[in-house]
Amino acid sequence: MPENSNPSEPEFKIDLSYLRDVSSGSNEFMIEMIDLFLDQTPAYFEQLNQFISEKNWTRVAEIAHKIKPTLAFMGADAAKESMAEIESSARSLTNTETIAPKFNSLYVFSSDLYTKLIEVKKELKLAD
Repeated sequence: MPENSNPSEPEFKIDLSYLRDVSSGSNEFMIEMIDLFLDQTPAYFEQLNQFISEKNWTRVAEIAHKIKPTLAFMGADAAKESMAEIESSARSLTNTETIAPKFNSLYVFSSDLYTKLIEVKKELKLAD
């Protein structure tokens, strides 16, 4: 992952140990979960982007709520926390001006995350 060029932005990392734990060592299960994440999450991010641009805070909160557990499952805890902040701001209609910048950081991270997960998936397939 590239170094964080803006020190004010959080540095998002992934840790797949939780996914490994719940998979009980099954590479096949890990691959299925990664595939599910890669299939669903990009669409959620696109929806979230649209609702943020429309300032539809109710829908922003709903979509952010859906994304949070998937980020946690993939071990992206800092990203999950940032998504929780987006959800909270949208629900309470407080600090809504911070939502777009937080989302933009997450959006950049998500691209790196998808790339990393595709690499992990390839390694898991080779290990089987």
